[in-house]
Amino acid sequence: MGPAAEPRDGAPVDAPRCPRCARELAVLEVYSTRNRWGGGPPRLRQEQWWQCPAGDWLGYRHADGDPLRPVRRLAGAEGDCFFCGDEECNVAGVPWQQEDGSWHDWLVCLSCGTSNPRRLRFPPPPDGAPG
Repeated sequence: MGPAAEPRDGAPVDAPRCPRCARELAVLEVYSTRNRWGGGPPRLRQEQWWQCPAGDWLGYRHADGDPLRPVRRLAGAEGDCFFCGDEECNVAGVPWQQEDGSWHDWLVCLSCGTSNPRRLRFPPPPDGAPG
């Protein structure tokens, strides 16, 4: 069981349950460490990040009470952050299709906190949504 998350106002947040096994999710602290103008300290990303202590489920939500959004861990070169250089630290959200037909997802480095939407070369597989 992880510690209670604390949103920006300092009030504790009730931990959500894992969508796969219904166990209480543990807090995953993801800090932004890059581009800290003036040498400021790392700061927590705005999202609340959660992981299942009993499995491989990982995700986030924007605020307490918002729906959980699953992400998938990326492997190999795709999992390595090209900003900080750490290996196997990138995760990606559920792919979406733009009006022009192109596919995109949201990439986040769990080590340095850098995030970017990215264009996918190929459409995701039919079951492309992480669970």
